[in-house]
Amino acid sequence: MNLPPRDCAAELLEVVPLMMRVIRGKVRAHSSPELSMPQFRTLAFLGRNAGAMLGDVASFLVLTLSAASKLVDGLVTAGFVTRESDPLDRRKIVLELTASGQKRFAAARQATADFLTESVAHVSADQRACITEAMRTLRGIFSDVPPETTNHPLKAEPASVEN
Repeated sequence: MNLPPRDCAAELLEVVPLMMRVIRGKVRAHSSPELSMPQFRTLAFLGRNAGAMLGDVASFLVLTLSAASKLVDGLVTAGFVTRESDPLDRRKIVLELTASGQKRFAAARQATADFLTESVAHVSADQRACITEAMRTLRGIFSDVPPETTNHPLKAEPASVEN
């Protein structure tokens, strides 16, 4: 099949937002009520980017520094995130997930992974192979995007691969 690039792009523009809406819904359903979607996304970002700074979080969430600071303050108060001075530059504040934050993020991510597993279980092995190959291709295309602008809620642990 000789599919023009514009047709492929149109399909991506239709399917990716649909998938993200469904995934966000599942994340919301498995997050505690006191954890907003931006807070969960912050936990996810910090889980993938240990030692990130407030500006990184603000950029990722497309928030002002003051709005990101307020959001992070809530996560610090809840015991999910710590703020520490950077040992190399005391003017910088490094953000890290606490054990509780890691646990909260891991539980929501696992529930979402379980949902996605169930969602693709009914398609054939060949279709799953095609989906997997397409995702690997997309990862290769978009892997050079800076980490603060990518969103990988189901990313494997930093062993060796991404999204």
